[in-house]
This record gives sequence, C-alpha cells and structure tokens, in this order.
Amino acid sequence: MRRRGPFGALQKTPVALLLTAVAGYIDVFGYIFIYGVYVAHMSGNTVAAARHMADLHWYGFLRHAWPILTFVGGLIIGAILFEAQVRRFRWPVASTLLLESILIGGFIAAASGINFAPAVPPQPAGKYYLMVALLTVSMGLQNVTVRKIGGLNVYTTFVTGSLVKFGEAAASFIFWVRRRTRGRFRSRWRKVARTAPHQRDVLHMALTGSLFVCYLAGAYCGAMAGLKFELPAMFIPLGILVSLTFYSAARPFAQLREEQW
Repeated sequence: MRRRGPFGALQKTPVALLLTAVAGYIDVFGYIFIYGVYVAHMSGNTVAAARHMADLHWYGFLRHAWPILTFVGGLIIGAILFEAQVRRFRWPVASTLLLESILIGGFIAAASGINFAPAVPPQPAGKYYLMVALLTVSMGLQNVTVRKIGGLNVYTTFVTGSLVKFGEAAASFIFWVRRRTRGRFRSRWRKVARTAPHQRDVLHMALTGSLFVCYLAGAYCGAMAGLKFELPAMFIPLGILVSLTFYSAARPFAQLREEQW
C-alpha cells in the first residue's frame, strides 16, 4: 500500500478550522466560569488589567495580568517544542497538540478535585491561578501549532488577526477587479467573475472568514454546553484535540522553510 505523504497547505485548513473552534469554545468557557477572564483573548485581559491598575485595584490587576504572562509562557514553550521537533524531523504539530491535550485534561482533573463550581471566587487563590494557567498555557501552545496556510498567517486562538487579514484581502481584491474592468466593465465582468474564485485574495478571504465563523461557532457551542453541563462540557474540546493529535502523528504536516513560517 502506498504511504500517504505529509499534509500540504490545503490539507491544513480543516485542522486550523477545528483548532479555531476549540479556541472559541475554551475561551468562552473560561470567561463564564473563571470570573470573566479570557484565556485566549489577551487584548481583553490587557484592557481589564489597565482599568484595575488605574483604580489601584491590585487584586483585579493580578487576576488579568496572570493570564497574559502564562499565555506568553505557552507561546514560548510551544515555539521551543515545535522547533526542537522540526530539527529532529519528528512530529511538531502532534507534540504541541499532545501537550495541549494534557493541559486541558489537567484542568478537568484539577477542577474536579476542588469541587468545581460555575464561578471561581474572585479573590486571588492558588486554585484560581492554577486553573487559569492550565487553559492559557494551552492556548499559547495552540497559537504556534498552525501558523501559516498557503502563504497567509493564520491565528487559531483569536479573531482580530483573522479580521485584519480579511480586510486586507478584500481591499486587494477590489483593486484587482478594478484593474481588470477599468473602462471596459461590460466586456470584462463575465471573465472576471469566472476567474475570481481562484484569485488568491478571494481564497484568503474565504479562509480568514471561515476562521472567524468557526471561532464564533465554537464560542456559541462552548457557552451552551458549559451552561448546561458545566465541567463535563470540557471533554468535547479535549476529545477533538486528542483526535487531532493522533491524526497529525499519523500524517505529519509538510515541513516548510523558515521564511515561509
């Protein structure tokens, strides 16, 4: 039987979309159940930390500064692990996804051990910092797992970057259409319409728009499942991550040159 080769750019897209949905799911779960803290959206935590700092409310500042520090720690750990596995010609994506799965499983175990309730008390406590770190480090790890598809930077843990790329691609596409129809729109618009679906900016718009939709859908599912099932709802993203870990180990992604990443 012929062995299948590694994933290329197009084959990465479903994996990136699933990871984006997982990030939205986990982010809203943390927001609902861990005192309104974002575990993937660091812009929100930065604004909240600054607000508490202006009010001289240092406990509130620490609650929102801690996720930022641990998220950055996850980014660094993930980048080191990814690069080390690439140099050894192993499974960089599977390695980071495996560690992310372990952290999510650790969150479930830690929450079960402290009689998890729908809201962690707001005062600084060891359990608060532990539970936040387990989720934010996992999101940092995920952010360096799939970083580029078809020459376009992708972001699976926050949607702002995807919206920026969508806007840039849309503006570029408008100029592309204008160049090809200027002064002869009636004779050229059919040809432009036929070739537009294969145009690079259109493909980028489709990808970044899909990433946004998947994040939104994941957040919606996370909110609905979390409110109904509470902690057991976290087994859903854990199952997806474990499945993707085995999937990427069985068929690793194509290795890209450094400048492509």
